[in-house]
Amino acid sequence: FDALKGSKQGDPNLERRIAESPMFFVQLLAALSRRDDGEEDPPEWKVEDPDRGRNFAYDAVCLLERIDRAPGASDDGNIDTEKLFVWLTEARRLCTEYGRAEIGDRYIGQLLSNAPAEEDENWPCLPVCEVMEEIGSSKIYEGFNLGAQNSRGGTFRAMGEGGAQERELAEKYRNWAGRRAVDYPHVAGVLESIADSYDRLAEWMDDEENVRNRLEN
Repeated sequence: FDALKGSKQGDPNLERRIAESPMFFVQLLAALSRRDDGEEDPPEWKVEDPDRGRNFAYDAVCLLERIDRAPGASDDGNIDTEKLFVWLTEARRLCTEYGRAEIGDRYIGQLLSNAPAEEDENWPCLPVCEVMEEIGSSKIYEGFNLGAQNSRGGTFRAMGEGGAQERELAEKYRNWAGRRAVDYPHVAGVLESIADSYDRLAEWMDDEENVRNRLEN
């Protein structure tokens, strides 16, 4: 994993393992967070050496943050609704059993934000809309929001551009929200909240540009 950490191809085998194994997902969470119920993890999960434990936790965070494959997805990227729902049900059950329900839902939301668009370019795809709407977890929505915004990556901004990029993104997410509003109102609300975040960021970038112009003049 260390050798592949900075590579473009990532580690598709580990991504596939997470997408297929809820238990592996929970073990990664156990490496980076304490239980919230006061109980003890299985002894085989513990790393006695502090340095190895810190390294394992760091690698677990890196893997979960950079994965771009949603649970239930096949190698071609398509998501099976039934497989996704089975994965989510078991993952959430295990997260609760091992005292990590809240952080589990947040990271599940981030994984779901890796969902592809539909053929008509509406996003997220319908299987993800269906499970998010049915589960109705606010923590999953928070994680989805965070994952969607983090997926933007780095940006290049021309002089005088201000928040133009952010306004364009806000419009895109708001259009998606409008198309999902009737059948998936909770999902539409999450998409609208992402659009609002980009609106605020656009205003901030505009203010930054105005300050820069005043200083230069």
